[in-house]
Amino acid sequence: MTPLISVLVPLPPSPAAALAALEAIAGLPEAPAHEVLLLVDAGGTLDDLLARVAGDVEVVRVDHRTGLAGAIAAGTARAAAPTVALVRDAAHVTPGWLAALHHALDADPALAVATAVTAEDPGGTSPVAALALACRREALGRAVAAGVLAARGRIADDLVLPALCVALAADGRVEPVPRAVVQRVGGRTAAAAARGVWKYGAAPELTVVIPTLDAAGDRLRACVRALQQHTDAPHEIVVVDNGSPPQGFTAPVNAGLRAGRGTYLVVCNDDVEVLPGWWPPLRARLTVGSGGEIPPAEVVFPMTVDGAMREDFAAWCFALHRGTLDRHGVAPGEFLDPGLKVWYQDTDLLARLRAAGVPPVLVRESRIRHGLSETVGTADPSLRAWIDAQIARDRAAFEARHGSGVPGAAR
Repeated sequence: MTPLISVLVPLPPSPAAALAALEAIAGLPEAPAHEVLLLVDAGGTLDDLLARVAGDVEVVRVDHRTGLAGAIAAGTARAAAPTVALVRDAAHVTPGWLAALHHALDADPALAVATAVTAEDPGGTSPVAALALACRREALGRAVAAGVLAARGRIADDLVLPALCVALAADGRVEPVPRAVVQRVGGRTAAAAARGVWKYGAAPELTVVIPTLDAAGDRLRACVRALQQHTDAPHEIVVVDNGSPPQGFTAPVNAGLRAGRGTYLVVCNDDVEVLPGWWPPLRARLTVGSGGEIPPAEVVFPMTVDGAMREDFAAWCFALHRGTLDRHGVAPGEFLDPGLKVWYQDTDLLARLRAAGVPPVLVRESRIRHGLSETVGTADPSLRAWIDAQIARDRAAFEARHGSGVPGAAR
């Protein structure tokens, strides 16, 4: 049967989240006739899951670095139906969602875009804030050709559907369809609800410390955006700009940890993108052992799903309980060794934790992306020279304390 509507579904990299999205799609009625195109990271993290649905859907592999914009552009080129439905990875569809969007477009030629509403706010979802929409493939193809869907770096993932709504409004009205309901998965609504029960001024559950060389840069904005979207626990984000004059890595991290008010603390490079469901597994491993057989870990870190990955300690993102600061810091208020300014402070921490019998613990259920060594990347030649010289000094200081044969942490 020729499909009436092509459904483009970007799958999140977490297997559990991807499975939930697939189960929601599988629950759609057969009518209207539709095809499903799964937009999947070409890195292969979901291959086992995709093998289970082979033949039932079409898989479009895309480079995650192109973002949602690139994924939708690739999916649009493969779509066969006259109408296309787009679903954000922050949404799960409900059974009547697709039929409602298709009927709205089919019944009204003057309607250019039909948008879904969320179950959390069915009467107040603005079209430009929609997590899903449907439009005519011909119009979407023109928008893609005109460059509306630019690569990541020019348009953020959470602005892709709004940008499409604005562009397609030239062809007609953009309106929500009350019967087209999607369920928000985590994201800002859930996070806002969690913050709603957090008394203002009280200590949050979690503090995320982000040292950065460029507080106005795209890299930091992407990092913060992912944290806000995928962190449901009451939290605060402490950004420490160490760019002018350069302070290295240790000083801003220690300053951020001192400023943080959370029960738990996370140190996160600004080139890290947390993925849905990243925090609960880390928190669980930091607390397991209260009355149980497994003692709580002192320091935990998530699995990196792209690029290099070290299983002994990947220091670009790690979490700890506040009590760990006192038990394993080198001095009051100094968790990382201030004598190691740019490099080797994470390897020093790894050595200290190993010596104490509490090495960092990898939590595979928590997943992130990481741009390897982008945090210390700079186009400024004078800053680059300072970093290189300081790394040499840090190496000498580290080897004077630990010797030259200590395996390092990943940065």
